[in-house]
Amino acid sequence: MILHIDVPWILQVAELAGAGDPAPEDYGVPVAACARHQAELLDQAVYDGPYTRAAALVHTLGRCRWLERSNLAVAAATGVMYLEASGITVKPSTTDAAALRNLLVDPACTAHQIAHQLRSWPTTT
Repeated sequence: MILHIDVPWILQVAELAGAGDPAPEDYGVPVAACARHQAELLDQAVYDGPYTRAAALVHTLGRCRWLERSNLAVAAATGVMYLEASGITVKPSTTDAAALRNLLVDPACTAHQIAHQLRSWPTTT
């Protein structure tokens, strides 16, 4: 199953995980995140599988400033909720969340690295 989310879905996650952050400063970022996670090139998915699609969302939402103060929290929550909606329930520890945060603040961070990090998180059955 390939799950594609939309901007209202991301905005709902931002409302839940954004800890009272005011309205987004740049709506183009969630629009770009939606387009990126469902990108195709020559009829092939650019991001193949739920972890890489979640990573594309997390990377775009976490690296591009669009919220006043909760970009990283919303990006991480979006990744967790996307995986859950895809049938993968992850249970990241505080250490896992800190590692993702540290990765996202690194200018050299890539979606591939984020996907690797997400795959390392424990799952529940």
